[in-house]
Amino acid sequence: MNSRFEFQFDERLGIQIPVQHHDWDEYTREEQEDVIHRWEAIRSRIPDRIKALEEIIEDRQLKISVEEDWDVVIALYEDVFTIASVINDLNNWMRLEPSTTYVEGHGLAEEHTSREKD
Repeated sequence: MNSRFEFQFDERLGIQIPVQHHDWDEYTREEQEDVIHRWEAIRSRIPDRIKALEEIIEDRQLKISVEEDWDVVIALYEDVFTIASVINDLNNWMRLEPSTTYVEGHGLAEEHTSREKD
């Protein structure tokens, strides 16, 4: 990917996230399609990441249920809350469905331009 748009690994989320260096409308249609294609590949793996995090939460909850040391219980709950926050953010990223907005000519969208030619 060029320097106009990139994906950077987010340690907290455990996935690559898009980083724009320009407004979305400033990218060519090809650039937008390339970004969307790449994002869809990343996005398709988010449910697996969420499932893995949910398994960690289940493990923490099992430990909480048998732990007698209150300080350890608090630390385990803090882990659960932190992981739940990551899951929430991943769900938000899952909802991100970009579409091309590239406009040619005099501000008419491509489908309108091609329709006028028919």
